[in-house]
Amino acid sequence: MQYLDGVLLYIFDRFRGERSLSAVFHLLTGKKSSQTIQDAKLFNVSNFFGVLKQIKRSQLVDHSAKLQKVKLIEPNQHDGFKVTLKGKEKLGAFLVDNPIPTYLEGWKYHSISDLFWQRLSLYVQTLSYSIHGNMNFYPISKEENIQNWVRLHFPSVKEQRAILANDLYKEISAILLHLPSHHAALFVNRLSGKGRTGLTFAQMSTSNKISVEEATVQFQNVIHAFLTYIQNNPLQFPILGTVAKGYEGEWPLTSSTRQTYTILQSGVSLEQIAQRRRLKRSTIEDHLVEIAINVPGFSIDPFVSQDAQREIRLASEKLNSQRLKTIKQYLDDNYSYFEIRLTLCKEGI
Repeated sequence: MQYLDGVLLYIFDRFRGERSLSAVFHLLTGKKSSQTIQDAKLFNVSNFFGVLKQIKRSQLVDHSAKLQKVKLIEPNQHDGFKVTLKGKEKLGAFLVDNPIPTYLEGWKYHSISDLFWQRLSLYVQTLSYSIHGNMNFYPISKEENIQNWVRLHFPSVKEQRAILANDLYKEISAILLHLPSHHAALFVNRLSGKGRTGLTFAQMSTSNKISVEEATVQFQNVIHAFLTYIQNNPLQFPILGTVAKGYEGEWPLTSSTRQTYTILQSGVSLEQIAQRRRLKRSTIEDHLVEIAINVPGFSIDPFVSQDAQREIRLASEKLNSQRLKTIKQYLDDNYSYFEIRLTLCKEGI
């Protein structure tokens, strides 16, 4: 079974057949819609958010068809796929050989991981060429903002560059030592410098005899490990912390939701926020769900009574479902879709 097959089985199993293949595609490519964000939280798959941005929908269609052909999944009435008993056995075996990477946190780090890597890789390349007395090289990043960042943070004195390179090497090594050796090797092999060009995911796939998807997920795990260690031990990683500047562990809210949250904190009602922002109430409700998912300690009590929350949780557990329509009907339509999804997302049921 290919790595992508295992990832699909894992997500299908978490989705319990209640979400379509499109939902899987949006999760893996990191679509920042309210539905995808809610799905990531509801079904506990936020670690896979945006970790395969380059994947094609056609790939998922082909792999799903293959899984269905060998009876590892079966379609259901919700346009989703349910994992069969045979599929669950295969998934269990897959996870033994390919456990979910420890540091993978797609939703938490999706807004900074690519920026961090582009800055760090160009910084390392520039240091390497500089130390060898050659500043005539083709930069691996063409992004003007990345090149400007490196220029701004690059030491003007040659002796300082050598010291910085040594200190940066120590910081990088300290983190890589905590990772599986083959994951660390992927990171190192992607770096460019004097006399070497970093490998692409396709090249790493060939040299390591793994799929492009597996190489990509493992590499994302390394980047997320860097960001985790930087966040938890900022004094130990001052140089890497500078590279990650812009991520201070803030809540990963979309910009529009952040605006709604700012207004909400002033005690304004949802209806007033909708009027002030000239948005539909349903859009503000989407923002509120996103806030409940991402902001620790945020109380939903003003929007859903505690008795209602308790009934909704019990219904979801009894039905073994997070499908809003199913729960709403079971509770005799006593609660709105908004109340149900807000409760489920906050609780992470």
